[in-house]
Amino acid sequence: MARGTRDDPVTAYARAVAEGQVLRNRLVRLASERHLEDLCSAAARGLRFDGAAARHAIEFFGFLRHSKGEWAGQTFALAPWQAFVVGCLFGWRREDGLRRFRTAYCGVPRKNGKSTLSAGIGLYLLVADDEQGAEVYSAATSRDQARIVFDEAKRMVASSPALKRRVGILINNLHVASSASRFMPLSSDSSTMDGLNVHGAIIDELHAHKTRHVVDVLETATGARRQPLLFEITTAGYDRHSICYEHQDYSIKVLQGTVPDDSWFAFIAAADEGDDWTDPKVWRKANPNFGLSVKEDDLARKAEKAIALPGAQNAFRRMHLNEWTEQAERWIDL
Repeated sequence: MARGTRDDPVTAYARAVAEGQVLRNRLVRLASERHLEDLCSAAARGLRFDGAAARHAIEFFGFLRHSKGEWAGQTFALAPWQAFVVGCLFGWRREDGLRRFRTAYCGVPRKNGKSTLSAGIGLYLLVADDEQGAEVYSAATSRDQARIVFDEAKRMVASSPALKRRVGILINNLHVASSASRFMPLSSDSSTMDGLNVHGAIIDELHAHKTRHVVDVLETATGARRQPLLFEITTAGYDRHSICYEHQDYSIKVLQGTVPDDSWFAFIAAADEGDDWTDPKVWRKANPNFGLSVKEDDLARKAEKAIALPGAQNAFRRMHLNEWTEQAERWIDL
């Protein structure tokens, strides 16, 4: 057993999912089982799980506050699945002490706290990752989309006395003078795509990327860093020739063990193939924040609309069950 795993929230969540105590889909179970199996076998591959490092990252979120909705102003307490993601990303280490995971693909339905989780991870990379001159970016296909996570991070800094003392705030820049680090929004139409030296990148709504340009530029810009992290977070799409589907497919192969890649992390919450999309039990299984930021009555209302209007069915299944569909809209219920 790796150092510091006793009672850590990462392993506790993984065990709860693997033992059926938490209702989750097949791919989340595979992610949980991967963690548990690696605790026993990954040392032979030069990997270890540092529970203290995982808790450090998880506890960092206690310095952050929500800025919207019913939790506005409240401390950001990670949901168990979010603590699992954060703890895995920052707890798993190589023999040299550097981070194991370099790319993370996180697919979850809408309204499961993607922006707040992403903003917190970006801030951790900026201020708490022991990296001098860290360059962290919130990246998307458009400036407006790139600003969603960045603006959430700005609000988190502004509402945290501890962070506000360390982090300077400008319109398009969060910066830490003591480490010469910065966090900025970045879009595909930006003139600054060249010459990047990326320590961390939050790639928001990967399904909206019509080309692989942004991902490729960011990945090639990490070569000079000791332990860079690309964090891709998205809901499902419908273009099966896209970079998002490519990474979804690769993630599933990693989780299934058919492609060995110790540097790739994957967490995909969705309905399972063959599930009845109108069943509230399926909604709960597909949405890890069900009962928190995802409300059953809201899903029930939208499901009823999708039943009555077949054109709305694919949108409901993509956005709220994270299912890949064949087209944007379904005009005829086959």
